[in-house]
Amino acid sequence: MVIFDTHAHYSDSIYDADRETLLKKMATDGVTDITLIGASLENSKKEKEIANIYNKVDGVPKLHYVIGTHPDDIPSFSPNSDEGEKYINELKSLVYDDGKITAVAIGEIGLDYYGDFKSKDDYERQKEWFIAELNLAKKLDLPIVVHSRDACKDTLDIIKAYALGLTGIIHCFSYEKDIALEYVKLGFCIGVGGVVTFKNRRKLKEVVETIPIENIVTETDAPWLSPVPLRGKRNDSSNIKYVIEEIAKIKGIDIEEVSDVLYNNAIEIYGL
Repeated sequence: MVIFDTHAHYSDSIYDADRETLLKKMATDGVTDITLIGASLENSKKEKEIANIYNKVDGVPKLHYVIGTHPDDIPSFSPNSDEGEKYINELKSLVYDDGKITAVAIGEIGLDYYGDFKSKDDYERQKEWFIAELNLAKKLDLPIVVHSRDACKDTLDIIKAYALGLTGIIHCFSYEKDIALEYVKLGFCIGVGGVVTFKNRRKLKEVVETIPIENIVTETDAPWLSPVPLRGKRNDSSNIKYVIEEIAKIKGIDIEEVSDVLYNNAIEIYGL
């Protein structure tokens, strides 16, 4: 089984004590590639640093990195302000090493309306930043990694208005199969992680059953969302084997075949 984790956060302090040991163990468990996902300007710097450090270490998976701002971590100022322009330019600078684009995508960007404490003003500021980072992805001709929680219509509307021509991954997909098919038509992949193994997540199982396997990629969101039988424990990329097994079961396809297709999907969507 070959494993490509398209979405993980290994700069998290929960890995500080054993990061290198864990990465080496995952490599022996079939993990060949991991994409480290930024959640803010500072966090994107950390994920890039982790990738640069451990890509020089023998015996670990190949680490790729993505820069962007999670909707819960967007700045308090507008992207159209002087501060906003400076922030976007700093993000843009992280895309490069020695004048070459080394980031594989812009993300995780998007909308998160979860929680009663958020206001309409919060939603509007999220939309502003989402659009600004979509525009950055367009300028750089990079795919996007999209976070969308309790914001189905607005996310899809903005992507249709501002992201046509872009490809990418809809991370931790949580909507109905009809919405998944809309994204497939637009050229996106659906990110499927440990949640698909949960017994009460029939909606995601139906998405996996419905969409082409060529539009599915595997992810962890590590250190969170560990699959059954490891729910509640720290997640890592080797646990994707349980996700692949569940996808194979739902699709009625051989596990090794599923593994190969999902790996190739990730390679293609990130342009590797």
